[in-house]
Amino acid sequence: MNSLRPLLASAWMGIQHDIAWTSPPLSVALRAVAPFASAMTVSIIYWFGTNNSAAAVFSPAHLAFVLIGSTLYAHVASYAWVPTQAIAEGKNLSVFPHIYLTSRSTAFYVAGRALSAFVISTITSVAALAIAYYVLGSFIGAQIPVVVTLGSSALFAAALIANIPGALGLGYLLGAYSLYASKFEWSLPGYVAGLLMVFSGALFPTTTLPWPLSVGAYYLPFTQFIAAARVALLPGSPGSYLASMALCLLGGGVLFLGGILVYFAAERKARKDGVIDRRLA
Repeated sequence: MNSLRPLLASAWMGIQHDIAWTSPPLSVALRAVAPFASAMTVSIIYWFGTNNSAAAVFSPAHLAFVLIGSTLYAHVASYAWVPTQAIAEGKNLSVFPHIYLTSRSTAFYVAGRALSAFVISTITSVAALAIAYYVLGSFIGAQIPVVVTLGSSALFAAALIANIPGALGLGYLLGAYSLYASKFEWSLPGYVAGLLMVFSGALFPTTTLPWPLSVGAYYLPFTQFIAAARVALLPGSPGSYLASMALCLLGGGVLFLGGILVYFAAERKARKDGVIDRRLA
């Protein structure tokens, strides 16, 4: 209970920080623009590419593959990097000296911020996926084979939740770097996001990558999260939902454990060096 209280307080602060700057419905609607634009951009590129190439054949199933992958990649990218942002804000706005009451205070703080971003991102990503589905269906004049039922929605929601440990572990790893960085903490998540887009299977199967990159990419929790979501929403998707969920949870647990240990070590050193109490511009 003592651990849950600061986590919930930080999550509520994150929600206030992210959507309370204007009308909450308007803020959520504006945040849905980015994942919607991501889904529409890659989907239209695929559609134009297959319709203007003699070597490629347009497939609604492949379009659904790209649509789901790009939306879910945007979902991960919108909350996995929040710990880095929270730490940078904490240093620049002198928030850390006020929350750094125990040796684990900042860990709860960044975790709460990430969880609040997850809730907001889930709403905006699902909305963006639904709108892109109907817009693309009208644009290309074809039925995209995405099936949404009570059962598939439950499986999809479970996949979203299963990805939290992995995303939070990645956030802690980036946050450990952000504790010391003063100029490049904003750019590193962008570099990692670009790599994740390639290695998570968001736009193309990981089997197209050369060995051993394809093996490493396959076992990333983010890859398995997207694969499980595709199995839930896209009939005929290759793979097993239960196997993908198991690999997602296992890989996410390993990444979370490694991330939190690295973060604790960086936090101890930051406390010793006085970095947390130092305001950095």
